[in-house]
Amino acid sequence: MTLPNLPRVAALYGALNTAMVCASSPDTDLERITVSGSQYTLAAEQKVHFLSKEHIEVMPHIADDIFRLMPSLPGVAAGDYSANFFVRGGHSDEVLVLLDGQPLYRPFHMKSFNSAFSIVDTDNVGALEFSSGGFTARYGNKMSGVMAIDSIYDIAEQKNSLGVSFINARVGSQGTFANERGTWMVSARRGYLDLVLEAVEDESNKFEPIYADLFVKASYNLSDRHSLSGHFLYAWDDEILDDTFQEWDGVKEYQVQEKVSGQYSSVYFWTTLNSDWHADLSSQTLLSVAKVEEDRNGGQYDPREIWLTLDDNKFFYAYSLKQDWQWHLSEDHYLESGFDAKYLDAEYDYRMEAWYRLNYDGEDYRYRKTRLTASGNVFGAYVSDRWRLSDAWFAELGLRWDQQDYYGFTKRQWSPRVALLYQFAEGHRVSLSAGDYYQPEDILGLQVADGATKFHGVEKARHMILSYQGELSPGFQWRAEAYLKKLSDLRPWYENAFDIYAFLPEGQADRYQVAPQSAKVKGVELSLRHSISPQWQWQASYSWSNAQDNINGHWYPRSWDQRHSVKLASNYEFDNGWQLSGLLYFHSGWPITGESGSLVKTAGGQLEVQRSLNERNQLKLGNYKRVDVRIHKIYPLSNSELTVFFEVSNLLNFDNECCIERTSYNVNDQGQLLKKEERGHWLPVIPSFGVKWEF
Repeated sequence: MTLPNLPRVAALYGALNTAMVCASSPDTDLERITVSGSQYTLAAEQKVHFLSKEHIEVMPHIADDIFRLMPSLPGVAAGDYSANFFVRGGHSDEVLVLLDGQPLYRPFHMKSFNSAFSIVDTDNVGALEFSSGGFTARYGNKMSGVMAIDSIYDIAEQKNSLGVSFINARVGSQGTFANERGTWMVSARRGYLDLVLEAVEDESNKFEPIYADLFVKASYNLSDRHSLSGHFLYAWDDEILDDTFQEWDGVKEYQVQEKVSGQYSSVYFWTTLNSDWHADLSSQTLLSVAKVEEDRNGGQYDPREIWLTLDDNKFFYAYSLKQDWQWHLSEDHYLESGFDAKYLDAEYDYRMEAWYRLNYDGEDYRYRKTRLTASGNVFGAYVSDRWRLSDAWFAELGLRWDQQDYYGFTKRQWSPRVALLYQFAEGHRVSLSAGDYYQPEDILGLQVADGATKFHGVEKARHMILSYQGELSPGFQWRAEAYLKKLSDLRPWYENAFDIYAFLPEGQADRYQVAPQSAKVKGVELSLRHSISPQWQWQASYSWSNAQDNINGHWYPRSWDQRHSVKLASNYEFDNGWQLSGLLYFHSGWPITGESGSLVKTAGGQLEVQRSLNERNQLKLGNYKRVDVRIHKIYPLSNSELTVFFEVSNLLNFDNECCIERTSYNVNDQGQLLKKEERGHWLPVIPSFGVKWEF
């Protein structure tokens, strides 16, 4: 194993910090000023926030999964089946997810089934900051967003909790030790969808999604200036789908079989040293190891369309050393800098074989087999200066350097970033930010399932954001943002023409390559937040966006492009302690490709239907509408409290279109070919409930 070239990183880090000195200065609030736009603090208890921690706990979100609440933010899109999401037109893998500073690789449960839930327990979240663009030089290697989660940090006494919901059960405990110099917390969850489904499924249908996770954290104050913490996160999945069902071809019924099996595990262990070297100088040092294992296999037998079998195994290690520094150089300068060094090791073992009775490109047989090991180093370093130009003007200048070197893939990037803020009145501010953001192909993301055996390179996004925030009255804030993202050096990717959330997607006949030369995402977002009274708050947003790829001189919408989007959230607390919360979602239907057919004569003179995929994403699904509601109450008990909630997702049971399930053809009496398209739907009305006892 080759260790990271740490001297090289340290030399560059020193070069970037040649202008830094430890200067004595009085207390300043520069570190609490956000210069760039597109930032949301969701869960902190002592910061200006978009949604407080308390509001997150009472807002409706499937499985109490905080990832499922992200689509309520402007510029965020998601499908019902997945906890993964898209930020301002970017791919779902363009968001950096951090837990207590540690990057999480593929942070989801049920990865065989579209990553239905996250591995982060919402009850453990103490603060969450989300950026949908224009983030500072501290963050690298992702193009669209940052989701920085801090676990609970204000532990003052022994507390235990037991919780049961419609999806999972959890147990947690936290407390202090060593005369309150140290704190600890532990929580464990186990999903029991498998037990619920086992009670209702028949012999021809077996669906067992078993998953669990464990999080442990302990921190200790070594002195008044230094504290050490250790963190452990473990997530595990064992997923089985064995389904046999009947289909109708217009003449007779026939039997279709689908099998999917997945075993997944993720293990993270990291330690963090927080140091206050001086009143004006502090640092955080993080040392970590992560391991991800993914084993997926399955098959599909449809006598009219496909015979498919596949076996997919991945193994990944990451060893990381990261350090961040903060300096108060003076009343007018707040400096941040740091470096990150990683050694990565990934193994791939993939095999797929498929025969097609129905195809769209003449390919009736597909075979892929890949075995490879990719390992190497990833380095990064940054410096960022937040600068008070006057009482009203602020600027932030940042520069980041990154290098990747693995499996014959060696690239380097410099990323300048700049933001300017003008606060011209109390509660009113306008900001302008711009910067370059690079994303190398993840060593764990090589597209072996679609035949790729080499890493593509590094994609680039240039962000430009204009933001205005104001107050109509105390407690009534609004924000308007306009943004433009120009993307270049894009790697090709693969999609399914009928359903981008299909199981075993790489084996389907409608799989095709998307290879844009460039892309452009632009949009406007308007957000309102009003606290009418201590009991009643609401917030709303409207977004217009346009996400398009340039392919051979033609512009095509991305498959998750939402031209218009409206989101409304409200919470009301009654005098008896019950709280009623609601979320309303509306967005334009996503584009979809679909197919067309034509009548052709065979060599024997017979007529048959020749199928072909349409031009990319020229069809549209229906507009999406959903209303979620939740009622919530906390009952104080003797030395404890009991929380209960009842929730309904898609209360009005809207039939939101998600995909094309099948397309059939027939010939009428005039010899014309008629097409019948059956569209699938997102989730129907889903009731849920939960009980939590804290003691």
